[in-house]
Amino acid sequence: MIKEIFELQNPWRSREALPDLKDRAILKLILNNLDNKKILGIIGSRQVGKSSLLYLIIGHLIQKNVNANHIYYFNPDDLKLHELFNNIPDFIHFLQAGSDRKYVLTDEIQRLENPGLFLKELYDLSLNIKIIYSGSSQLEIRSKLKEHLVGRARQFEIHRLSFSEYLDFNRPITREQALSEMLIYGSYPEVALERHAIDKKLAIKDICQSYIEKDITDFLRIGNTDAFNRLLILLSNKIGCLLNINNLSNALKISRKEVEKYISVLEDTFIVKRVYPFHKNYKKEISKTPKIYFMDLGLRNYVISNFNDLSLRNDQGDLFENFCLLEMLNNDPYSLNKINYWRTTNQTEIDFFVTKGNTTEAIEVKWKKTSVPKSFKTVSKYYPEIKAQVVSKKDFLRCDSPFSEIGRI
Repeated sequence: MIKEIFELQNPWRSREALPDLKDRAILKLILNNLDNKKILGIIGSRQVGKSSLLYLIIGHLIQKNVNANHIYYFNPDDLKLHELFNNIPDFIHFLQAGSDRKYVLTDEIQRLENPGLFLKELYDLSLNIKIIYSGSSQLEIRSKLKEHLVGRARQFEIHRLSFSEYLDFNRPITREQALSEMLIYGSYPEVALERHAIDKKLAIKDICQSYIEKDITDFLRIGNTDAFNRLLILLSNKIGCLLNINNLSNALKISRKEVEKYISVLEDTFIVKRVYPFHKNYKKEISKTPKIYFMDLGLRNYVISNFNDLSLRNDQGDLFENFCLLEMLNNDPYSLNKINYWRTTNQTEIDFFVTKGNTTEAIEVKWKKTSVPKSFKTVSKYYPEIKAQVVSKKDFLRCDSPFSEIGRI
């Protein structure tokens, strides 16, 4: 039975064509790591393109004349495959491991009962096997993998499409139209490929329902799904705002501890992201109030049932600020940069401080570009070494991303 399931999951072995997929910018970085000994991890939200990346890797290997029978793809969503991962000798026998290099790609590895121990034992045998896995929940990945993979793995986080990727994914489209679509419908690959607004909305609905039903209810076992869903609505109306746990606790009539747990779940499953205030003392930084953002604006707009055109909305600035954060994350594939906001006691504020190494850049986001913000003078007073810039809608109409150089500060 296992062999039959495996053959169905690996059609290229019988010379069937791989799916025709769009390249992702992060693919080149992953391919650059195929020749080292490290286990490669690809993590990210459901439907963000992790399986497609694994297929793209397989396609690359076949193009490089790697024998298709040396490539093994597993999707543990089929429970019958799990017994194969419970016994290392049986697994090695299944691979017919020998002198030729084998490639083992496991999708959604958190579905396995004890994936961390399995990967560690397989890696420590020092066989000629390149191991690649994907996963959708940092919560489960940390609990099941992290302690076993220290020093053995290199992990990449894949986000929704960047602005430049969205332009490549889509039909001939203007930059202005692409920006508008991303602010309204987000940038899941599946959503980007839909041509009509109704199909984009239905795709987002399917993604959201899949997340609630599978990740939240089945795997993370959130008991009070009503409070969880209401929290999601409250947070959707607070993008770019300070996160007040007491207010949320009172509004939902649940404890602070439960609110904090739910927000951690949302962050660990790549739905929201907290951005903390900039402070030279890191301990003080993480003890201060963070701001909340969504990792996909289409999902956010679905939660509040608002897919109105930008000209009819009063949250254009909030959407654009959130979008700019996502662009900065997409332009930092190795997650080397630290992104904060900056706020003084007299409420002077800068949207983002981006730090790489010893260099920090201040970024103020404006939907419509205006004069230089007064806050820049305050920044130069406190931190004369910090360069400040304003990023507006016009910047994206001129180039793919004004943040493309920030990752290389």
